[in-house]
Amino acid sequence: MKSILKWQYIQLTKELLLLQNHASDPTCPCKSEGEMCVRKHLLLIEALAEETTTIEDDPEHNTYLVNLAKEAAKKRDNEEKKLCGEEVEPEDLGLWARDERKTVESWSQACDLRSAEPPSPGNHHPEPVKQVGASTCSLP
Repeated sequence: MKSILKWQYIQLTKELLLLQNHASDPTCPCKSEGEMCVRKHLLLIEALAEETTTIEDDPEHNTYLVNLAKEAAKKRDNEEKKLCGEEVEPEDLGLWARDERKTVESWSQACDLRSAEPPSPGNHHPEPVKQVGASTCSLP
């Protein structure tokens, strides 16, 4: 994976994590003091997804990114309407961000961690790093 592509996916993952946290925490004061955190995270998710399509060669990932940008833009528009006092259909942005993060996050890894088994209990020392293609990954 190109280092710039990995960086893009890490940035997308971070923004999706922040949106998930802000949207899911009822005690988050992100609408106070003009911060509009949810809107800003949606805007950056949209921008990063659009930007990543220009360097992503995988057609399936590219299609996903185009759709992610469109969804984030639509959700941002709804958030702006809410901020302006308009009634909009309620949605669970925290759940949406979580689901999208899980997809994007898997693309930012050096290997597929979903298939790796966790270390056995009591084994606090990582296994030696094994070479996986051009990247390295610590596998059990």
